[in-house]
Amino acid sequence: MIHGFRFKSLFFSAALLLVYPAASAQYYNTGQDPASLKWLQIKTGRFNIIYPQNYGSAGTEFAMALEKAYSDLSALYPEKKFRIPVIIHNYTTQSNGYVAWAPKRMEIYPTPDQNTIPLDHSRQLALHELTHVLQMESLNSGFSKAMSFIAGQQFPGAMAALLPMWYIEGEAVFAETLLSQSGRGRSPGFQNSLKAIAVENGKLYKYDKLFNGSYRDFTPDYYQFGYQMVTWALLNNDQQIWNKVLAFTANQPFTINPVNISLNRNAGVTKKQLYYQTFDTLARLWKKDIEMSGAIDYKTINPSKKSSYEGYYSAVYAGTDSVIAVKISLINPVSFVLIRPSEKSEKKLHVPGNLYPWFLSYSREKIVWVESQPDPRWKNRNFSVIILFDLNTLTARQLTFNSRYLSASISPDGNLIASSENTTENRNNLVLLNPRDGSVTLSVPAPGNSYLQRPQWSADGGKITAISLTEDGEGILAFSLADKKWTTLVKEGTDDLQGSFLRNDSLFYISSVSGTDNVYILTPEGKSSVLTRSKFGATDLNVSGDKVYFSNYSASGNNICKASLSEAFETEKTAAGSGAYLIDRFEKKEVKEENDLLIDYTAEPYRKWKHLLGIHSWMPVYADIEQIQSDPASIRPGFTIMSQNQLSTLTASAGYEYSADKRHKFHSRILWEGWYPVIESRLDYGNEPVIDLYGATPGWLPSPVRPGLRFNNSIYIPWTFSTGKYSQYFYPSLSAEYTNNYLYLKEISNYDYGQTELTGRLYFANYHKSAYRDIYPRMAQIVDAAYKYAPFDKLIYGSDINLKTAFYFPGFFRNHGIRIRYETESQKFVKYLTSNKIHFPRSYNDIISTKLDFLSVDYVAPLAYPDFNIASFLYITRIRTGLFYDYARGNDNYYLTIKDGSRVVDHVSKGTETFSSFGIEMVSDLYLFRIPYPISAGIQAAWKSLSEAPSFEFIFNIDIYGMSIGKLL
Repeated sequence: MIHGFRFKSLFFSAALLLVYPAASAQYYNTGQDPASLKWLQIKTGRFNIIYPQNYGSAGTEFAMALEKAYSDLSALYPEKKFRIPVIIHNYTTQSNGYVAWAPKRMEIYPTPDQNTIPLDHSRQLALHELTHVLQMESLNSGFSKAMSFIAGQQFPGAMAALLPMWYIEGEAVFAETLLSQSGRGRSPGFQNSLKAIAVENGKLYKYDKLFNGSYRDFTPDYYQFGYQMVTWALLNNDQQIWNKVLAFTANQPFTINPVNISLNRNAGVTKKQLYYQTFDTLARLWKKDIEMSGAIDYKTINPSKKSSYEGYYSAVYAGTDSVIAVKISLINPVSFVLIRPSEKSEKKLHVPGNLYPWFLSYSREKIVWVESQPDPRWKNRNFSVIILFDLNTLTARQLTFNSRYLSASISPDGNLIASSENTTENRNNLVLLNPRDGSVTLSVPAPGNSYLQRPQWSADGGKITAISLTEDGEGILAFSLADKKWTTLVKEGTDDLQGSFLRNDSLFYISSVSGTDNVYILTPEGKSSVLTRSKFGATDLNVSGDKVYFSNYSASGNNICKASLSEAFETEKTAAGSGAYLIDRFEKKEVKEENDLLIDYTAEPYRKWKHLLGIHSWMPVYADIEQIQSDPASIRPGFTIMSQNQLSTLTASAGYEYSADKRHKFHSRILWEGWYPVIESRLDYGNEPVIDLYGATPGWLPSPVRPGLRFNNSIYIPWTFSTGKYSQYFYPSLSAEYTNNYLYLKEISNYDYGQTELTGRLYFANYHKSAYRDIYPRMAQIVDAAYKYAPFDKLIYGSDINLKTAFYFPGFFRNHGIRIRYETESQKFVKYLTSNKIHFPRSYNDIISTKLDFLSVDYVAPLAYPDFNIASFLYITRIRTGLFYDYARGNDNYYLTIKDGSRVVDHVSKGTETFSSFGIEMVSDLYLFRIPYPISAGIQAAWKSLSEAPSFEFIFNIDIYGMSIGKLL
């Protein structure tokens, strides 16, 4: 995955209105690791690998994987000279990687997925992420390289905005596939969603729908369709087609659409034409593939679906006429459901926490699974814990805490739980636990430290099978509880294996050997037969009696189906040579043996204090990244410099501004996140000083008058908790702000110079898991309380205490939402009155109340999911509306007006007044120019009364953090 800086304004200032709001997102901060960690580093010719000390030899192994990947990628990219930091975060349980370019670095999350492909995880990460590095280095040439001297690392990163995400990720998947014996491009599960849509619907979605996503239908991600497009272009054109795209983009980014221009010159197609060429061809191949395979249309067990996309995973047979499964959809959060096949009925049992992959295990009225839980403070540490659900009491109980159990299976008698564990030292174990208290009864190292996936008890409870992943691929192991020994049932290879179950010494498992995932049986005599012939793929096997239950993929999501064990077919590789896998048309690249690349790397301590600063970008203008989001025209003459260190613990910026009123201003911001509390400091110097006489006529002004100064320091703790279906956020904070205002006090017949205000704040939010289509949180409670006072300037400032609350509820219909807000504020007016911190009813402006109570009700509802586009300019995913009613009661209300460019008090209304308004909002969720940041735009009309004309307000919001790549429902 790659994150780049979306910034085109260096060419055309008008483009700032669309692109620059992403500026703060480009300085990608993945979070911090625990402060107590000690770090090591390995320096190679191209990489500086930085990793926690306890990761040990695994850090050296990843350094070797990177060097090997670079050697292999030389077959696809020209020689590049570069050096890049690589930070390994082994305290997470997630599997991922990022390449960011401001500052330039690679970040690795090394724990393999429980549903991975038969490719060594370090090898896959190294190939995929290093492809992104070479893409970015290719952009750092020609015109872009020259501009990097002016703007730093952010400029080559900016050029990534001109490349479609499907190309960036698709080429990385192509590289990992071509240069290995596996890779996602060879995995049936990686293309089954595209295949199902193309075959069952008759054609694939429009280019813009797949590019931008949809609320109406499930859409495969950038990786999936991007890989196919990149591969098709390479099959039918010069092998340098994409390198030419990169070179042209780097040299002529000012052409605005360099990818289309380069493709048109070198391949005679545009991006959109390439899309249709690719999938028109693949649709024909996929249909032929299905015809050749003898695929069967299986009868479904689950009820008829109520929306366009609903999927069932990990179905388990739970007694007579009872099936329990994980259900996903666009309209509801992930849940566990109880299905009665004879009645075609379905009942929701439970909404779990962060569950992925969607695996369940059932025995004796108990269900177990694992959930991911965040560390309260450190984003780069999380845990994977085991949860047990009792069907008799319908209650869930957490069995383990601060653990790293990545999957769980309960024994047939319900007395033990088997789990695969991956430690922070990258040691893999099979662990047996007591389901009553979560205590460990046995921990067994995996043979050869192979990574264990989806442990499963045998029917008699005497053995445990698991998918093993090594550098040779995936196989199936069995552990005997009687003699505590491992045996190999299926040797490691390049077929993707996804599940296993042992009964009477016959092994049931899912394999991709035929080109489509299907259920197989391997007898003790070594005979293999296929039990299913799925069109698009079978997963999640569960054997009961003479039936095998499985999830059968379709364009509308997985269905639960069953097949008879007596209807086995002879094993045959039906898809071999069918051409449905484009990668098979390429000659396999010769890759160097790992022994040829062995180097004795030496690790040395990485001293955090020596790497506090990491200056990466600068600009020959002054630009406040946060201010520019709301006002793209706020760029001023001057300069800006930015720093972020390699562990993302210290972020800083400093700038000089020559303002419109010919003042020399200095701005700085420092954010320190390396300790448990976060410390933030901001300094603004050079503004016009404030001289306030408060209506007095002293006859003289202070002299000399110093330039304006504002100095703010904050300390806070950003706690995050997750408990099942609820997530909580708790932010206690303290801040102090100093300003050097000159305020005249009659009491002392002199000016008070410099004032300090202290603020304490407590913010708490509790969110229920929501559905993809939900507009508001499904259920949530938010409480935000703050108290501000000036202990050293009581003759000037009174105190201000305010409370803001919000409560969210489901609406009357699906994906509708209700928000109820109550807010109250009381401030003591001494000399200086500040604007209210809470809301006034909509359509009321320029009023300050010393005592204010506010109550509001909003109701929002989706109207349509049009998936409508106008060429590449506009794409609308959703149209929604909202009704609201606001009410407030204020005491001693100060009405303001504009005089000489400043807000001043026009008149004061003593006593109590009420204010109310009601109205409607019409909003579209959309994308502009295929820029991958969701935009909400619309209009709000508010009436104070039916006898008055409404006031209108334009609604516009860009969600710079809402871009999703490979999002999960």
